[in-house]
Amino acid sequence: MLLAERHQFILDQLNLQGRITSVSLAQTLDVSEDTIRRDLNKLAELKLLRRVHGGALALQDNTPDYIERLDKPDTSKIRYIEPALAMLVPGQTIVIDSGETCRYLAQHLPKNMPLTVVTGCPLIAKELAYHSLVDVIVLGGPMFKPAMRVVGMTAIEMVKRIRFDIVFMGICSFHIHHGFSASYIEEAEILSATIRQSDHTVIMGPSHKLDKVATYQIVTANEIDTIITDGEINPSLKKQIESLEIALTLV
Repeated sequence: MLLAERHQFILDQLNLQGRITSVSLAQTLDVSEDTIRRDLNKLAELKLLRRVHGGALALQDNTPDYIERLDKPDTSKIRYIEPALAMLVPGQTIVIDSGETCRYLAQHLPKNMPLTVVTGCPLIAKELAYHSLVDVIVLGGPMFKPAMRVVGMTAIEMVKRIRFDIVFMGICSFHIHHGFSASYIEEAEILSATIRQSDHTVIMGPSHKLDKVATYQIVTANEIDTIITDGEINPSLKKQIESLEIALTLV
C-alpha cells in the first residue's frame, strides 16, 4: 500500500470509529508500529487528526472552542431545549452545564418557576442573574477556558455535597461501548462527579456527535438517562441506544 493510500485508510477509519490505536493499525496494514507512529505524526502536523498516546482521535468535526463560537451562535440548537424544559418541576435542583445548547436552556427557563440551578459556567450564571425565582449556585475553582467551565478538586468537592434532580449537558461524544466522553481529563473529572450526584442525566445535541469517542470517559453509556437529538440519527444506533433503556427524544 502506498503512503497516500495508507494515510487515507487511517483517516477513513478515524471517521468511522472516532479513535484508532497504533497497534491495531499496524496489524491491519501489516506494517511496523514505528511506521504508523510516523504516519499519525504527519497527519497531526497537517491538522487532519489529534495525536494521543497510543493512537489518534478524530478532530471532532473541527468544532471551535466555546468562546470562539459565541460570536457565531448556532440558533438551530434551540430545538433541543424544548423537551428539556418539559422535564422541569418547580422546586428542583438542577445542573446546567456549559455550551451553546445549555446556554439556550438557561435563557428560556420559565419566568414563573422557582428552581435552584448549579453551574460551573460563568456565562450560564450571568444568564440567570436577573431571574427572580432562580437561586444560582456557582461552582468554584480554576477556569477551563476552552469550555468556559470551572474544573478541579474544589468544584468536585462542592458537587459531592449536593444532590441534583436533573443534570443537563451538551453532547461531547457518546458511544454505545465507550460511553459518554470528553477530549480533556479536566472536563471528564468534573462531569463524571456531577452525573454521579444526579437522579437523572440528560445530554442534548446533534446526532453527529453520537457514535463518537473522545479520549477520556465520563461515564458508561447506561449511566445516561435521556438523549435529546435530531432525527438524522443512524437507525442502527437508535436501536442500540433504546436497547439500553435510554430515553431517546428526537426533535
